[in-house]
Amino acid sequence: MRLKRTGGFVPNEATMETNRKPQLPDPVSLIAALMTMMTRFSCLGCPRLANRIRRNLALLQHYTDTDMPPPLKQLAQRLEHEWAQLHTAIADEPHVETNTDDNKLIHAASQSLH
Repeated sequence: MRLKRTGGFVPNEATMETNRKPQLPDPVSLIAALMTMMTRFSCLGCPRLANRIRRNLALLQHYTDTDMPPPLKQLAQRLEHEWAQLHTAIADEPHVETNTDDNKLIHAASQSLH
């Protein structure tokens, strides 16, 4: 990573390649964040939170089998479907899938606790 004299970031080939292929977050952090969001949802019932939970469950399915055991990925797939149905049932607007960067799908567990 190179910095301009003004302190701004100048991407090089390595960072541009990283930007094209989003890195998956640490699976333990993702699961911790999901547990926190699910607990909050039980108190708030927020449709946006339900949709974020659904998207993070979808993200769990992208890990390799060594990083995420297949039974957990299957559970995440089933739960993603259930959360999508819940979101549709409680949302004011119909669910529309948008093309988002996978890196934006998770908030660190420590941020979710505040």
